[in-house]
Amino acid sequence: MFEEGTIPKGEKREAILEAALKLIAEQGLQHTPMSLISRHARVSAGGIYHHFESKEDLLQTLYQRIMQEMISAIVGADDPSQPLAKRFQTLWLSMFRYGLAHRQELVFLEQYESVPIHTEEACNDALGEEQTLNRLIVDLRAQELIKDLPLVIISELTYGMALKLAKQVHAGQVRLDDATLAEIAKACWDAIAR
Repeated sequence: MFEEGTIPKGEKREAILEAALKLIAEQGLQHTPMSLISRHARVSAGGIYHHFESKEDLLQTLYQRIMQEMISAIVGADDPSQPLAKRFQTLWLSMFRYGLAHRQELVFLEQYESVPIHTEEACNDALGEEQTLNRLIVDLRAQELIKDLPLVIISELTYGMALKLAKQVHAGQVRLDDATLAEIAKACWDAIAR
């Protein structure tokens, strides 16, 4: 952490985002006021508002950044030359591994997505209609390989489950080996397959 006044100008915004992520993961969204974030980031209370109009703006920015980072990490494992079912399972496992490696981000996403300030618009801005996960589901649906359920339901039954399992691993509620993970990914596929 930097001392007040020693953070280079270009790094203040990042320090604020990092402080917000850490504090929200530790204390919860409702118990993390802007004053605490600015103090933890070692920027003045007024300085935080130079970078973000409001707490909602800060949270939406952090949400979009996390979603974009998560999707980039997951999509890196995608191989479009593979059969669609195999691609699905690969992306599912990548989603789980992301959640396992990024506990703070996982806690933040869960908290942010459960409050009224989280909007569908913010989610669409973060994900985009053409991102790989949605595109894969659309392709699977077009080929009539999966059930004709709304995208949000398919996502929750599959990728949402991957993140929930990662959360359970973090909490010490479950231990999963690679063979079990592969079985779970297949079970998620079976839940949506025709």
